[in-house]
Amino acid sequence: MSRWSTPLFTSTLLLFSFSAVAAAGQVSVKGVHLCCGACQARAEKALEGIPGLTKSAVDRNAKIVSFIAADAKAVSTGIASLAKSGFYGTATHDTKPVKFPLTGAKKDARGDAHTLRSVHLCCDACVVGAQKAVEAVKGLQAIEIDRKQRTVKLIGKGIRLEEAISALQKAGFYAHVHPPKKTKTQSSPKNTTKKK
Repeated sequence: MSRWSTPLFTSTLLLFSFSAVAAAGQVSVKGVHLCCGACQARAEKALEGIPGLTKSAVDRNAKIVSFIAADAKAVSTGIASLAKSGFYGTATHDTKPVKFPLTGAKKDARGDAHTLRSVHLCCDACVVGAQKAVEAVKGLQAIEIDRKQRTVKLIGKGIRLEEAISALQKAGFYAHVHPPKKTKTQSSPKNTTKKK
């Protein structure tokens, strides 16, 4: 019995080790908005100190952010950190597609005003890039961009939220529609009238 148990144990250990290594791999995010050195520095900072994430690189000219992830958790944490910093791109873990965090946009949501949050807007070129990205959105009449708040507000008639977010994503920007969390000292204003 001991004659078979050693090879069986060794085979099991090798299989387990291979499985753990198979989860590790190269993550590439292509098409990220990286117009200046500040964009590059912000993307680099977004990936700093994440457990299981090594060899991060930001190639501004190629518009690619890459890193090595030790496991699936490091992959999702790295992608979530890039999104939180306002960056978006086509992400792959080795050859498998990786999804960015959900944007909060409801399917077929339309409105006359939408505020897109957490957009990377470090410089005037970012502002121009975001503005150009959404200019062709149907129903759009005005755009208000606030660099400090990192928001892009779209005003018009029947603007499709998914179309607006998709336009920003194609330009390498991440955005979500969740309102900011309120602190305990803030109170919700009561809306007693409806405008039609």
